[in-house]
Amino acid sequence: MNGRWILVAVAVLLSSLAHSLQAGESGDADPAYYHDGELAGSLRSADPLPWYDADPQHLWNRLSAAIWIRESFLPSKRGGEPIKRIEGGDRIEFLGWPGSTYWDEPETVTRISGLLDEFLDSPALAEPTAPGNDPLKRVILQRDLWTVFDYYMVRNIERRGDAEARQRRTKLCHKLAQAIRAVALPSETLAKLPDNYAIAVDSGHFDATHEFDPSRNYLPPHLLTDRQEWPELEFHRPERHEDIERRFVFLHMLAFRGRSYFRVFYRFPEGRQQLEAYLKDLDENWVDWKFASLNGFIRLKPETPQIPAGTEVSLVQFLIALDPDLKPVPTNLVETVRVAVYKSTGGENDPTTNTNYGVNVSKYMLKRRLAFDGLKYGGLEREPDDLPVYRILFESENAVDWGPRGRYFELANDCRLCHAGSGLTGVHTIPSLVNSGSSDSTAQPGIVHTLPADAPSPHPARTVKWKTADETYRRLVEFFEE
Repeated sequence: MNGRWILVAVAVLLSSLAHSLQAGESGDADPAYYHDGELAGSLRSADPLPWYDADPQHLWNRLSAAIWIRESFLPSKRGGEPIKRIEGGDRIEFLGWPGSTYWDEPETVTRISGLLDEFLDSPALAEPTAPGNDPLKRVILQRDLWTVFDYYMVRNIERRGDAEARQRRTKLCHKLAQAIRAVALPSETLAKLPDNYAIAVDSGHFDATHEFDPSRNYLPPHLLTDRQEWPELEFHRPERHEDIERRFVFLHMLAFRGRSYFRVFYRFPEGRQQLEAYLKDLDENWVDWKFASLNGFIRLKPETPQIPAGTEVSLVQFLIALDPDLKPVPTNLVETVRVAVYKSTGGENDPTTNTNYGVNVSKYMLKRRLAFDGLKYGGLEREPDDLPVYRILFESENAVDWGPRGRYFELANDCRLCHAGSGLTGVHTIPSLVNSGSSDSTAQPGIVHTLPADAPSPHPARTVKWKTADETYRRLVEFFEE
């Protein structure tokens, strides 16, 4: 009998290990979460996690938990029974939908407000061993506070709710603004934040090649260092529309309200020259200009030549911080990396790829648990392909808590929703190629182009320019001008 139970235990352990490996975690699964069954991806407890300090009840941990941890009660499958889950935790996407009621509930506001009072009245920042003396912890806590500030301020700008709700938000935003500045770091310190992508590559934790195998933990080693292998793309042409540069920003940047900047990179099998020749051909011969003039963005003709099989596309998100003068400062700290590898471009059913249509997609996310552990693996961890996720970005302005789809979409299918809807294939699935500008930028004068290999990226400064003109930023600064 004992032998039988030992075999069962071993089988369960191996099953759990296999799931972790498939998820790209390589045995480093976060013990704070469930990793199997219907509760996979749910936290085991709503208690604060020991991110900023080994004591879970440290003020910084309690404040972070109030922002990033909340309960849900939804079915995991369509038609299934609702189950209680504890969502969020070590993620950078704030669980706040435009139509949310949770964040405006007096109990929620009071809880966050009380913790901010404790934070602002506490000498925690001055303690010798306080997390406030760790630049990485300070900048990430500021990022989290800024996220919440913008969320509440947008709701006030849109005049959501009654006067009492708006007054509660204003008082809370005032405290958030004070806390944001309290943890601000000088620009020279922000410039010295570690290059966590380089640390990730050098760690040996990630595969340097993919072999079109979606189970590989592939992170391109030269993505941010070799502009011949991985040219960066740009879509603003100063000689044609210098007065509207601020509009030529990524849609993802708009979703993060300018608190992050994004860069997009392409890798063609034969390198930069092959990519540039292809883009030139598209620009000169394959744009549907009638559609563009009527709809405000470019669309390619149906018969457009396809990108070559083996093409790779990566969208990289970097953190922007605020200095003590509340000036936005772009940093080198990578928050997410999205990679798409085109095994084929015809859209045929291909079960060997994780989207089933010839494309493998993966997403790597900065995790506090790893970042604060000596930037282990650069702080980056691959999101499991098969874990159902809540869709937060690009939802409608009235999307309620947990979104209209609940937990019915897995990561690969979520990517497919935007990039291969309506039967799109190959080149037609890449918005960064055919519709990079924001929705108010009018039709582009042409296809995107590559930046010179030695040219600095324009996207950090452009994002700062956009953010400082945004109403949320003006409101933040005004709290200190009264």
